[in-house]
Amino acid sequence: VKWGVPPARIIELDWWQETDVNGLQVTAAPARHFQGRGPRASKQTFWSSWAIRGPRHSVWFSGDTGAWDEGFAEIGERLGPFDLSMIEIGAWHPAWGSIHLGPENAMRTHQLVRAKTMMPVHWGTFNLALHAWDQPIRHLLELAEVASVELLSPMMGETVHRESGVSTYWLGRR
Repeated sequence: VKWGVPPARIIELDWWQETDVNGLQVTAAPARHFQGRGPRASKQTFWSSWAIRGPRHSVWFSGDTGAWDEGFAEIGERLGPFDLSMIEIGAWHPAWGSIHLGPENAMRTHQLVRAKTMMPVHWGTFNLALHAWDQPIRHLLELAEVASVELLSPMMGETVHRESGVSTYWLGRR
């Protein structure tokens, strides 16, 4: 409302609540993330991930979250399986387990929510960590190959249609 959005267009959901948006079932699901917006803000902000189901496909979007095996396993049990997971992979550091996932936790999360294909998101935008900007995707490509996980990672700015098949593009590799 403060940003000028009409109240009638605002839908607030708690975890596990859902709403219909133009024929898509949108469910708020658990996530947890560090809160740095002031001393009492962590008790006032409710982080969420999102499950989106249409007539033919399902997607889970991690939102900004840290590792949380129990919560993500419950999402997989209650809302999965998913055709696609969109999971944040950076910026990350081993000490930030409760803030961001990073490649290894993201891979485990993808498996816990029971998704078929993984699309890494939330990386390479801002240089907020001690690693190179492309380190999260490079490491995830290695992990996906070992785990035989189907990865969808288009070149930046590229449009990819799922029906045309999943391909992994990165720095000219196919």
